[in-house]
Amino acid sequence: MLSNYLFRIVAFVFIPFLAEVIIRLWQNTLSFNFAAISFCVALINIIPFISFPKFKKFWTWFYFSLFYIPTLVEICHIFLFVGDIGILALKAVFETNISEAEEFIKSILNWKFCSFLFVVCSIFVSSLIWTLRSDSEKFKMKSWYKFLMILFVIGLVASCFVHDKYKPVAARIIKAFSYYLDEKDFIIECINSRKNFSYGNILDTLKTDERKTYVVVIGESANRNHLSLYGYKRNTTPLLNQIKNELIVFNNVVSAHCQTLEVLKESLTFGNFSNGDVISFFKAAGFKTFWISNQFNGGRWDNIIAIVGQSSDVSKFINQSDTQSTNGQCFDELLLEPFQNALNDSAPKKIIFVHLLGSHSIYKNRYPDNFEIFKDHSTKNLQIISEYDNSIAYTDWILFELIQKLRKQNVLSFLLYVSDHGEDVRDIPGCTFFHSPDVATPPMFEIPFIVWLSPKYLSLNSQFVKNWNVNKFYKTDKLIHSIIQLSRLKNDKLKEKESIFED
Repeated sequence: MLSNYLFRIVAFVFIPFLAEVIIRLWQNTLSFNFAAISFCVALINIIPFISFPKFKKFWTWFYFSLFYIPTLVEICHIFLFVGDIGILALKAVFETNISEAEEFIKSILNWKFCSFLFVVCSIFVSSLIWTLRSDSEKFKMKSWYKFLMILFVIGLVASCFVHDKYKPVAARIIKAFSYYLDEKDFIIECINSRKNFSYGNILDTLKTDERKTYVVVIGESANRNHLSLYGYKRNTTPLLNQIKNELIVFNNVVSAHCQTLEVLKESLTFGNFSNGDVISFFKAAGFKTFWISNQFNGGRWDNIIAIVGQSSDVSKFINQSDTQSTNGQCFDELLLEPFQNALNDSAPKKIIFVHLLGSHSIYKNRYPDNFEIFKDHSTKNLQIISEYDNSIAYTDWILFELIQKLRKQNVLSFLLYVSDHGEDVRDIPGCTFFHSPDVATPPMFEIPFIVWLSPKYLSLNSQFVKNWNVNKFYKTDKLIHSIIQLSRLKNDKLKEKESIFED
């Protein structure tokens, strides 16, 4: 009976370890360090079962919760994205909402993944039942097992000092959640202390009484390689192509990250929230600030990006429920009316931020039926690529409409369009769709950066614009400096060398 119990315990402890080793071998991502550390962790976790056999059920459920379930998440991530699940990916999970999660699940479901998931779950659940039914009554604890418990405790402590990528998934989840909560508390503290924050003197270099309206459009998951404006084979930007001579198209811009949260908390601040952010800066410069978004707003303190938006003078989140595009009805065109209202506002100086839902997966939910332009559904991959390209074409129409509405104001203005990050739509062979920091292929970072300038803006800034280098390599973690320089403001916070407009 002793050998039977030990055999079942050893098998139970090593099954998640072996499952992850096998999937890593299959995907060619297994490293010796990971295998060695995971093997030692598995050995250490046998100790409680043999030291306290009377508590077998407790240890079994504890181990299943702490190792089996997180390991299932890990190997699914490896199966889908050919890479470990890291801290940034886990933090993004805490920042998401129910509808985004639902869309993501729908987008990854296919017969291969479902078959894989069924096999793994069957093995894991069978192992759990088999272990719970093992007979531990005749297994007597020996005095030297106390020494093993000491080793177990030492092993747990030592695991805290192992590099994150070699730690058990459960440890990474706990750490990511801790980071997320700390970051939210820090940002809330910064927002609350804003009333005592001073930027000093902010100089407007445009000595004119002209009304000023500046627009910053933040796209979502737009890969510039899928815009015909950038040479893509499909005509995905027919309307922007029509006004190409009015646009300044920058060719070498990348995002600093491939997740919205990580991108915007850097690009819209002076490094971090404690140093100030774009909304509070323009408020201090005398601008009325607007934030119009089709991204889900979980509440003032529930979503880090919403914290910035809600702090503007006027904020409008048109996605107020967890139906964020799960029914496909919350299209970006719903932003046009509040955008027009912002344009009609009587404030002499305004800056309007428009946050699109853009090409967020599921792509076919991003556009109405009349924008189903590309219909190559000969394979599943080509179908998804066509749906992505349709979402780009729809964004092309949205941008064109925004520019036309701004043009009609006949004021000193600009419109800057930049995507938060890109998207890999099988642009890299063997890669999956979407964006993941644990895979990080170039298309996930290569983004469009487009500027439209009104005639009044050009007349006052012709030499400034003439000096722009559209082929300059630029990373958007310093975007706030570009926005400020494009607005022709000067301040000690502004570092012109960090602006894309400074050659």
